Amino acid sequence: MKKEELENIFVIGDVHGCYYTLLSLIKLLPHGAELIFVGDLCDKGNFSKDVLNFVIDKGYKCVKGNHEHLFEKYILDALEKDIHSPWSTDKRYGGLECIRSYKGDMQSVKKHLAWIKTLPMYIQIDKYFITHGFALAYYEYRENKAYYNDFLLNRYYEGDTVSNTEVVNIFGHCMYDEVVKGENFYGIETGCSYGKKLTALQLGSEKIYQVPMDARDSDYKVETITLKEYDVYAESFESIQTLVVDETSKYAKYDIIANEVLEAIVQKYGERGKKELFNMHKRAQIFPKQIKKILGHEAVKDFNF
Repeated sequence: MKKEELENIFVIGDVHGCYYTLLSLIKLLPHGAELIFVGDLCDKGNFSKDVLNFVIDKGYKCVKGNHEHLFEKYILDALEKDIHSPWSTDKRYGGLECIRSYKGDMQSVKKHLAWIKTLPMYIQIDKYFITHGFALAYYEYRENKAYYNDFLLNRYYEGDTVSNTEVVNIFGHCMYDEVVKGENFYGIETGCSYGKKLTALQLGSEKIYQVPMDARDSDYKVETITLKEYDVYAESFESIQTLVVDETSKYAKYDIIANEVLEAIVQKYGERGKKELFNMHKRAQIFPKQIKKILGHEAVKDFNF
């Protein structure tokens, strides 16, 4: 591809319903630029429907993110059958905001659902391999649907290395304060729906464009149990089971358990603490990604997450 053609293409990070922020970012880009989205257009922010309408109507390309997957799997159950899932009820998933944006507009729901079903796992342009999750390790399996979840959910953790000199992987999914750059990858999810920034990466030059979140777009946040709220070193082992974040718990106002708490459990209890993290997952207290973050990939490779 010619240099000028390549540099007219911009890859945009996870928008998460932040419609006005997206419009502000596009104003920084050349008129007529080709846009490609890394997925997670919906959930968390206030304007999922508007973002999808915009991307679809403009004919922009997009890969499927895990939040599009959740939309595809659960939205009709929630709106037509009153059958609910964690996505449609648990604040941590951000689906409540998405459902609210479609209130009374089933025509748009079905139009957007049909479009989401067509989204690819990846887009490759020249040497650039564009995915939602960190998929550099799965490049050779890019046509294998058995790796669907890996393309949507795999994360990059500091220090991860993947031997691949064929492509540069541009991905979202993993939220960072700033763009994460490696020898052959870019992580461009910079937390827009959490009041941070939306990022675009220009192909060829690999120049970064960013705008802060427009205040109209999101007031989404999760309340976190930290060591201040739950002092692992002062509490008993049995009390870990009380860290269920639902309406029946004394932690009802909270949404998630901080990684620092999980790290302290492992530090205090050693192997017993590591096993308890898996029990916490079974009790829906924590996410698989938190276990992977604390214990590493090898510790969880035999578990079906």
